[in-house]
Amino acid sequence: MPNLIVFATEMERDGVFPEGIPQGCDCLITGVGILSTALNLSIAFQKKKYENAIQIGIAGAYRSSGLNIGDVVEVQSDCVVEFLPWEPNTFLATGALPFKEELRRVKGTTVLSCAKTEEVGDARGLIAQIESMEGAAFFAVCKEYGVKATQVRAISNYAALCEKSEWKIEEALNKLREIIRSIF
Repeated sequence: MPNLIVFATEMERDGVFPEGIPQGCDCLITGVGILSTALNLSIAFQKKKYENAIQIGIAGAYRSSGLNIGDVVEVQSDCVVEFLPWEPNTFLATGALPFKEELRRVKGTTVLSCAKTEEVGDARGLIAQIESMEGAAFFAVCKEYGVKATQVRAISNYAALCEKSEWKIEEALNKLREIIRSIF
């Protein structure tokens, strides 16, 4: 059974695998956000069986996390922060990959929009260390279909900084490529 490698964007895929996806793996570009991730991943799982799925991409770190731009982390749990505290919705990683170096394990929040202010970032930082726009949906769909799930993210920015021109996307993708090459 092949592994499924999941990216939100082609930019992330091309930054991590510029020479193409490794043999024995399928690749899915879901699109950005909770809805497109849930929908496209569900469609993929209905069409083909997978034992393992790995979501790879960039993320923002909360300043209180102690993470630096370019750090690569393994997300152990993820929730949709805008649904808290009204609805508990934490989803857990269920897979493990043989990384050559130990990755810091973190809690993630999946957001509908970036923190935008330091105050919001600080409040969200009490819940998790990083934010993305797809992680909780990825874990939830994998759980529903019985697929082992691993999420690996490289930090491209601090979460309260919404000015994409200041993000270090290329630096983050270069670090991510180094780590991912150690397992494929």
